[in-house]
Amino acid sequence: MKRDPDAVVKRRYDPDRRANIALAAMRIVTEVGVDNLSFRAVAEEADVPLGSLTYHYANKDELLIAAMQVAREQNREFLQRLLTGFEPEKDFPRAFSQMIVASSTEHRDQLVLDFEWIFATHRRLSLVDANHEWNADGLRLIERYTDPLTAQWLSTLLHGFLMESVNLGKRWSLAEVEPLVRGVIDVRTRATQ
Repeated sequence: MKRDPDAVVKRRYDPDRRANIALAAMRIVTEVGVDNLSFRAVAEEADVPLGSLTYHYANKDELLIAAMQVAREQNREFLQRLLTGFEPEKDFPRAFSQMIVASSTEHRDQLVLDFEWIFATHRRLSLVDANHEWNADGLRLIERYTDPLTAQWLSTLLHGFLMESVNLGKRWSLAEVEPLVRGVIDVRTRATQ
């Protein structure tokens, strides 16, 4: 039997396929969480054959690392835009406090998604390095406005505030956050004088 050449479906070439699959995986995680991610759902979301997905990613951990990288980049850009919008050059403690408040209130959905990735590292050790990189991004952002040790203290304070927001549904106010942020910065300033 002779094949009809017009009936043969040509394979689509997509040089960005690997990146598009990682982005699709991140969207699936947003909807259903890390633990419920499946290759089949990602293939459908990315509009690629399942075999193409397994060609680019050998296993679920490899796919999750790539998806977490996409989420990390988006988080880094989001926090930079958020902090910059509060004019940290004028009053860094206030701007940093406003970023925490905004993260726990109007941007809470983004916060919950970010912590989904962070919590996933406790269940999947393959994500630990990606989580360390995620944390390093936050430190580098804070270090633009303060010294490395103060940045570490503020990062720890930030994670405490945000963890309580995610776990307990706490929506922080500027009156609650700013005195603590200023206190940390004041202690560090006096210690370095």
